[in-house]
Amino acid sequence: MEKVHLYFETEYTEERMDALVSALLAPYGGALGLAAGRKSVLIKPNLVSKKPPESGVTTHPLMLRSLCKAFLDAGLKVTVAESHGGVYTEASAKAQLAGCGVLGALKDLDVCLYTKAESALHSAEGGVLCKSFEVIKPISEADFIVNLCKVKTHSLTVYTGALKNTFGAVPGMRKFELHARFPEKEDFAKMLVDLHLSLPVALNIADGIIGMEGNGPTAGVTRAFGFAAACGSAALCDLVCADLLGLKCADVPLLAEAARRGLCPEEASFDMTDLTAEEYEKARVRDLKLPDSSPKGAVSLLGRLQRLGGGRIIRLFRSKPKVNKTECAGCGKCAEYCPAKTIEMKNGKPHINRSACIRCFCCQELCPVGAMKIKTNRIVRL
Repeated sequence: MEKVHLYFETEYTEERMDALVSALLAPYGGALGLAAGRKSVLIKPNLVSKKPPESGVTTHPLMLRSLCKAFLDAGLKVTVAESHGGVYTEASAKAQLAGCGVLGALKDLDVCLYTKAESALHSAEGGVLCKSFEVIKPISEADFIVNLCKVKTHSLTVYTGALKNTFGAVPGMRKFELHARFPEKEDFAKMLVDLHLSLPVALNIADGIIGMEGNGPTAGVTRAFGFAAACGSAALCDLVCADLLGLKCADVPLLAEAARRGLCPEEASFDMTDLTAEEYEKARVRDLKLPDSSPKGAVSLLGRLQRLGGGRIIRLFRSKPKVNKTECAGCGKCAEYCPAKTIEMKNGKPHINRSACIRCFCCQELCPVGAMKIKTNRIVRL
């Protein structure tokens, strides 16, 4: 079985990131060995929201810089491409790159920062639910992809890492169309695995030096996890990283789906890595704060209620978005981005049509001021 290569790190400096990237690429023959004769590489970071590096929301620009330098030194053409959440235009792409610190970090490198916001139809013939996707153009044309994700909890998928990061290949509002098309977590997970497997991802690098817990991927709490990981398999990379956070395969819909397809085992262990058992245990994160949508004990309770009343009972216990009107700035982004169009602005504040809400939490993920919260039934919290 392929190994997940784990390294411990606590600080983001250019010198330390250069050394870390060199170590992450070494098992694959360095940048040149990974390229295997190919002339260009696309690096896919996580730039989901216009947040600074210290927030733990997005890929750290110094890690991205060191990765770009490694491939440039190997003589490859390097493209950095990502479609952030919300409306995706050339202007918004440039603003996102600037706001996340990427423009400043890469300004002196001969790297193509993609901002044209063009898309293309991409085949996913082997998909279970989807046979094609609309993706941003450089993704469809890439020789191979290095998937540079961030280790975070997630209000919808519980954990987000390598498998979820490739959802950024889908342009802007097309993401919300997919949320609306696949409102159930299990189907959403199947769609994400279909998408990932259709892309030419050669290596997955997970940045868990500083990540996020709680209501991720954008409104949680920054936390230092102190590790980075690399693996050719996104599913194995996620399985190990999630395990270090205290999450099991069955806790994460994406990992459960990957295991069903034989992409990873149902349980992680130290021998999937190059660490000793003692080193692996030392890397574990204790007392991880989960999203409010996944309170401790809720999974087993919801499972028992799943079949009662033809599914009507279970809906009473599901978490739901709720706006804090005191914190709300009245910008209307939640209504704009809602894939099911269940949010309406009234008197400058959002009102949610509960009966039509698909609980994708896009509104919570993309609220620029963090005013959209997650409300959990008090019985489930017991």
